[in-house]
Amino acid sequence: MSQITLELSGVPRTMLMTLRGRADEQARSTPLFQDELAVKWRKSLPWDDQLEAFYNQFAQIAWAIRAYQFDLVANKHVASVQSPLVVELGAGLSTRYHRVRQEQLHWIELDLPEVTNLRRQLDIETDRHQFISSSVMDFSWMDALPSRSPESILFIAEGLLMYFEANQVQQLVNQMRQRFPGATLVMDVVGQLTKKTGNKLAQLGAPLQWYVKGEQEVAQMGLSLVNVWSLYQLHPERWSFLLRSLSWIPYIRNGCLILETKLEPFER
Repeated sequence: MSQITLELSGVPRTMLMTLRGRADEQARSTPLFQDELAVKWRKSLPWDDQLEAFYNQFAQIAWAIRAYQFDLVANKHVASVQSPLVVELGAGLSTRYHRVRQEQLHWIELDLPEVTNLRRQLDIETDRHQFISSSVMDFSWMDALPSRSPESILFIAEGLLMYFEANQVQQLVNQMRQRFPGATLVMDVVGQLTKKTGNKLAQLGAPLQWYVKGEQEVAQMGLSLVNVWSLYQLHPERWSFLLRSLSWIPYIRNGCLILETKLEPFER
């Protein structure tokens, strides 16, 4: 595959870093997951030198562990329901479909037009693996989803919602609760620990905007908590001794949380 020319701005620029994080994971002696496609895509895409200031070993560990934890949730969902539908919101350059793929699975990658156009140069769209060009905040994308019982739907929001303001996230959750009550939504959220990095990302036109104090703040949006994981408590062998020692302090623990939730129906 020849190298592709990129013209990305704002949040879409950041997807090159998470792709690199998964590709670099493959060079480890014991990678958390197998992702040959990430390696292939990484070689096909030019690196944005301005991203070098944000990419380091700590970031690689964080993105690889996060990706693997989302994989576990997706695999559990796919194995537990009939005719599963998975919708990756702000999919970026995710290769998760190819890691989870099975016969009855219907998977949708949703992202901005420039991202979807890039994906079409790298990936293959099929009847069961479809790409939708839309902002997640343009709620008309919900009309394009195939008909399923909400219980069979998994929405994935990995590395996405922190780029929006809290009121925007609430609007999205409200729309999803109205349309898909009982569906599963797995997301990651960040706390004040990440604020310095979040402000620095403004240099890329992608500042973080939504910080949470803990999972209960998210639950109050109309979501039932199923599972809560602190990123810094997962795979402790990957983290420094200092971080492992401090990971139970709320400020550290809540620096990055992965939440598996259910969309609560509105009371009638």
